[in-house]
Amino acid sequence: MSHEYLSDEELQKLIMDVELNDMTKAPANLQKKVLDAVDAADKAGNIAKTKKQKIIEYRLYSLKVALAVAAAIVVMFIVPGVPVANRDFCSMDKTDFQRDVSFRDEILKKKDDIKSKIYSIFAGDVEVDDGI
Repeated sequence: MSHEYLSDEELQKLIMDVELNDMTKAPANLQKKVLDAVDAADKAGNIAKTKKQKIIEYRLYSLKVALAVAAAIVVMFIVPGVPVANRDFCSMDKTDFQRDVSFRDEILKKKDDIKSKIYSIFAGDVEVDDGI
């Protein structure tokens, strides 16, 4: 698609004609339509933000992200340093804890008994009443 440009003489003639004669006027309701469209866009929040507003929003977002990262790093270094006794994970009292430890010890003892019986089977010392 080729465009034909006006020559200098034609361009000067067009400028003079526009300056001397009245230009065509816009439709009477055009201003009202434009203002209504701008008002509707304003209510919807679609007005384009200025460059300064965009920069401010970007800096606030960057600050929020930086604070979140800093908080995560602080938590990473503080939590391992807190003794387990000071951490309040649940409201378990000492009797529950001792009962859990004794149950764990029973399980480990049974595991060792089973392991020794399996070893004795493969080693050749088979007991008659193994109780498994």
